[in-house]
Amino acid sequence: MGIQLTKPLIVPEYENGRVTFYVEHPVTLQTVALPAYAINVQMPVTSLFPGKTAKVNSCALNGNDLFITNSSRDSQCIFKLPDYLVQGGLAVLQTFVFTLDGSDYVGMAFDAAGNLYAAEGKFLDNRIVMFTGTDKAYPGPAAADVDNYATRVDIGNAGATSYFANLAFDPAGNLWASDYKNHRLVVFDGGKLGGTNTYHTLANLDASIPVANTDPALMGNTDHLFAEPEGIDFDAAGNLWVANNNDGQGAAGVQNPRTSIVQITPALQAAVLATPADGSPFQPNAGQNGTDFLIYQVPNLADDAGPRPQFGGLQVDPAAGRIYINEEIAGNGRGYDIATFAAIGTTTAPQDLDIVSTNPGNGGIKLVSKPLIVVVV
Repeated sequence: MGIQLTKPLIVPEYENGRVTFYVEHPVTLQTVALPAYAINVQMPVTSLFPGKTAKVNSCALNGNDLFITNSSRDSQCIFKLPDYLVQGGLAVLQTFVFTLDGSDYVGMAFDAAGNLYAAEGKFLDNRIVMFTGTDKAYPGPAAADVDNYATRVDIGNAGATSYFANLAFDPAGNLWASDYKNHRLVVFDGGKLGGTNTYHTLANLDASIPVANTDPALMGNTDHLFAEPEGIDFDAAGNLWVANNNDGQGAAGVQNPRTSIVQITPALQAAVLATPADGSPFQPNAGQNGTDFLIYQVPNLADDAGPRPQFGGLQVDPAAGRIYINEEIAGNGRGYDIATFAAIGTTTAPQDLDIVSTNPGNGGIKLVSKPLIVVVV
């Protein structure tokens, strides 16, 4: 048995067009899916857009409401499922379009006021957009297939043709975004969101960089700080964790010898935020390793044999100190305890998370932080 869940986890399955809700079984401790919370997204797609195909790329929660991105070749929108955490799968019956103004929706995040931020556009060329009106109730079948947001504000692409994958807010309300295409992190100033939209960037580091691993098999230096970064989230100490997809498809085909997860400390975050608010990149250097950032390499699939894993959405359980990631090559997930991350070896089973994850890897998974009463049979 691999790693166990510490909180319920909502996982979008892109290729299967569905959303699955996972919990830890109270007796066996295995990760199990709850059928009562399963969502077949093809159902509302067929109902609202007959003949179109469902492909679910990411999900996010605003209170009890579930928002999911549908990004197939012929059907692209953000759906809202009202009161999902209470109704479970029955929420699909009141699924309605929140927005269909954009396309190729990827990551989503909510600010403290409940406004939705989403990455949208097209592959390798998208931007971040802010929506208000996320508390909109089910509008009825006659208006379920049209825009139901209140306002839409373009936050932009941070001065470059970008492909923002996942989004996360820090405790101060600044919006951090991973830029898969340009191998960078962008942070938009919280006080300016929706207005002048000032931002800062943490550039990639291309060098021979020591890693934090202690297992000799995983201790070889890496070449880049970021390699198609996707999933991002914050832990209880304020560290920002970044999952590298490492598929070599971003600008200049960056790819590391091993797939990695990067820890960006509060000190480095503060240094980035202190740069001029014109997007001037902060350029890290290898001498900051161990104090301002740490890189944890992971083994290849099947006990370090076979292909490299490709990481997508990332979530941190701050109380448990555990990181969860979906992995698109093996089609499952990974879990890493922060306190013992450096000591992981090349045996992959202890970190396996028994979920179904499908290509593309950038899909945003979501831990459920609020207490729930669920029945496992």
